Amino acid sequence: MHFSKTRIVVLAVAAIATLALGLAYRDTLRKGPAKVTEPPAPAAGRPGASPVSLRDGGTRDLSAPSGKLLVVHFWATWCAPCEEELPGLVAWWSEAKADPRIELLAVSVDEEWPAVEAFLAKRNAAGLPVALDPKKTAASAFGTEKFPETWFLSPRGEVLFHQVGPLDWGAPESRAALRALAEQALGPAAT
Repeated sequence: MHFSKTRIVVLAVAAIATLALGLAYRDTLRKGPAKVTEPPAPAAGRPGASPVSLRDGGTRDLSAPSGKLLVVHFWATWCAPCEEELPGLVAWWSEAKADPRIELLAVSVDEEWPAVEAFLAKRNAAGLPVALDPKKTAASAFGTEKFPETWFLSPRGEVLFHQVGPLDWGAPESRAALRALAEQALGPAAT
């Protein structure tokens, strides 16, 4: 195989550019799930939504105020970051569900319940409150295009916080910030 000098120069420049980009973004690529370090300022507005299907065959309108801090977590079984994040979400929910003022709905954008149920059972997450949005109509109404994405809605349905990408649910900073977010929306928890 014969390479011209021009081809060699082009390949060398491309290799150097690739190396430079890799070095410039190496920390970004190494980062794991985001940690919430402080409660965010309230955002304006309410997301639009269409109903999602619940396990019991019912539906849930996500645009209706819940009267609780509603955590809407969009995910999929085929999403590697979603799978990585799942144990932390399950651990957080096992603690947070004790507060009746907080509600979680993990909305899968998968096509069918059997795939979702098998995925959750295999990962010891079968008790997670899950809904199905196979046509991504609720996700689209929220403006969610990438998975995972998590929305924290006030009892009146207003967006308090929106996380694009995985969240480190177990990090002490995240736990403290999530508690502060709940207190911001709901007031201090009864002891």
